[in-house]
Amino acid sequence: MESFCKVSIIAFFVLASGVFLSSPTQAIRTSEQDFGLALEPSSDNGDDIIPIELSHYLHECLKKIGEECGQIFFTRIFIGKKNVIPAGCCRKLLDMGEECHSTITETVISRPEFRANATLYETRAVDAWNKCSQ
Repeated sequence: MESFCKVSIIAFFVLASGVFLSSPTQAIRTSEQDFGLALEPSSDNGDDIIPIELSHYLHECLKKIGEECGQIFFTRIFIGKKNVIPAGCCRKLLDMGEECHSTITETVISRPEFRANATLYETRAVDAWNKCSQ
């Protein structure tokens, strides 16, 4: 449970700053050069290491969504909180683009802590996108 909480806290903040992709024990950094994504795996099988090309792409996506909106979308998709999505956050999500949204979601789901509920998270991510694109 403690590990899930660490990952959740990191993940929500990172949707805004790019850190949810890192190992739960790494510090949060917002600049691209400090964007230390899972250079060391948090599991023994190394399945949470993010390739550098993907980390750069995700960082650019996350900069577009911002910290406040990232938190809103993370809690809605991965925590299941039926929070209100402000119009400004919907605009940021749509401006960020569906490809970025899907890639962020799939990257979080690829982490061992989130894999078990992948279908649920994918459904919530699509629902958030559809709500904003109406």
